[in-house]
Amino acid sequence: MIQIKRLGKVAKVFSITGKYLRLTQKIETDFINLKGLWARDIINHFKININILGKPINHNGPTLFVGNHISYLDIPILLYSCPEISFVSKKEVKTWPVFGKVAVKMQTIFVERNNSLSRTTAKAEITKSLIERNQKLVIFPSGTTSINSTSSWKKGAFEIAEKNDIWVQPFRIRYEPLRAAAYIDKDNLLIHMYQLFILKKIKASIEFNEPVKIINSIEECDYWKKWCEEYQKTS
Repeated sequence: MIQIKRLGKVAKVFSITGKYLRLTQKIETDFINLKGLWARDIINHFKININILGKPINHNGPTLFVGNHISYLDIPILLYSCPEISFVSKKEVKTWPVFGKVAVKMQTIFVERNNSLSRTTAKAEITKSLIERNQKLVIFPSGTTSINSTSSWKKGAFEIAEKNDIWVQPFRIRYEPLRAAAYIDKDNLLIHMYQLFILKKIKASIEFNEPVKIINSIEECDYWKKWCEEYQKTS
């Protein structure tokens, strides 16, 4: 009986998301508001207790948010904190059931991580979105989810910001329990969600640093990577 109840909770994640996806079809939809409402409902459904430190930048110009990437839970947490944002994501997410369509609706920029041509195209699209559409974009420079120190962050986001004089707002996320929340290695999405519903509560904390301008993309990429990892280790 308990197992069936948890399976029902997993199904409800897709049901909640599908409901908001259908609402996007309505004329004159306030899409930013919908993103915030979806994030709130998902966070409540997973019983995530969020602590937000600092504030997302409040201006109408383009911004790049860069930070560590631990789980798919990062997405609703970031949207709850700042519903105006869109994401840069790996191409595989586009094929995910329901969530792939949502990602497209959110003007996600998809990139094939191991394809240099795709990365070049994505870089041009990111720059265009920032400059021409004044978008607020989230990029995870690690390129994948992780709870360990990665060998390096990809510096493309920092190069774009430096070249185009765009504000960068670093953020860092952590969870408790960390491994249970983390979606890494060969985790299966449905099994992972099922196991999350075994937990009574998930604690999440997101900290926004003050926005910065990038002067040296290589050095600052390394600096903010260490800043994120330092926070993650205290989980």
